[in-house]
Amino acid sequence: MTNALPTSGKFTFELPEYKFVPISTVYEQSTEVQWLIEDYIPKQSVGMLYGPSGVGKSHVALDMAVKIANGIPWCDKDAQKGVVLIMAGEGQSGLKRRLQSIEKHNNISIDQNNLFVSERAIGVDTDKGFMDLVAAIEALEVTPDLIIVDTLSRHLMSSSENSNEDMAAVINRLEQLKQRYNTTILIVHHTGKNANNGSRGASSIRANIDFSFVLSPFKFAGVSLADFECEKQKDASDQLPSTSFQVITVELDDLDSKGRKVKGACIQRAACKCDTEEKLYEELALDTFMPVKPDWQKNFVEVFDREVVDVKLKPDTVKKIFREQVKLLVEMSYVKEVEKNKFEKLD
Repeated sequence: MTNALPTSGKFTFELPEYKFVPISTVYEQSTEVQWLIEDYIPKQSVGMLYGPSGVGKSHVALDMAVKIANGIPWCDKDAQKGVVLIMAGEGQSGLKRRLQSIEKHNNISIDQNNLFVSERAIGVDTDKGFMDLVAAIEALEVTPDLIIVDTLSRHLMSSSENSNEDMAAVINRLEQLKQRYNTTILIVHHTGKNANNGSRGASSIRANIDFSFVLSPFKFAGVSLADFECEKQKDASDQLPSTSFQVITVELDDLDSKGRKVKGACIQRAACKCDTEEKLYEELALDTFMPVKPDWQKNFVEVFDREVVDVKLKPDTVKKIFREQVKLLVEMSYVKEVEKNKFEKLD
């Protein structure tokens, strides 16, 4: 590691010398973006994953952490194998169950040499807290490729989320970690009271980061899901297809004190095609159209079960959805019933 840390007095973080370089030095750099997770998490950056309480933010962040630690794809995108540190604001309670759930659901064994977790929260906004954090990283004798701060609010001891000055200072500290270790920082954060207004607190949080993802809850046929969407990608395209997740229950091998299987939870992808449930149903009904209603319904149900969402719904539920969509398509003049149980598409 470079740059010795002070051991007493007010903490300051020593950075490389500030200087100007000729533009030829810049032109020697690669133009290709280097990724931890292809198209999603760039190397040597500071970003954020935010959403309302209970939507599954920590599950998504932990799933990313495991896939990077093992160097296996995340959502079909290549993940660069590396060391991940999780700053667990709520400590290690329940973490073993979550990790074992990921292992069982994905049929993998986590590379335990690449994944580290803190025992408690720490105030990254205080001099002592930040110095203790860096000292703990130095003690590992490995260089982190990703540091997850889960959550931001749990790691603030003297700062206000609503203060632009305070939050700019916190992001600056995280930037210093990025510079020191050539690492990526992922901040897990909450939405405000009005989720439509973005992440909670000062606007300087969003303004001073390199990438941002939002996790938004929605219902699909009565099932609770979450839409994962890119809001900002400073040095690459932010026009990424949204991905939906479901937090699922996983039955583990351990038994509790009453001899019952212990249950954990993790995320799985849900292959929703559209932004809203209504639009999805409408497009699916049109895409699966067949002139004879029983054939149309059979086609609709088969495609629904196979492609729409990785959640098994009762056949009667899917058939009810189909009947509702046929009625709506007729009302909107997309299709016409030419005789009983026979339809034609209208231009």
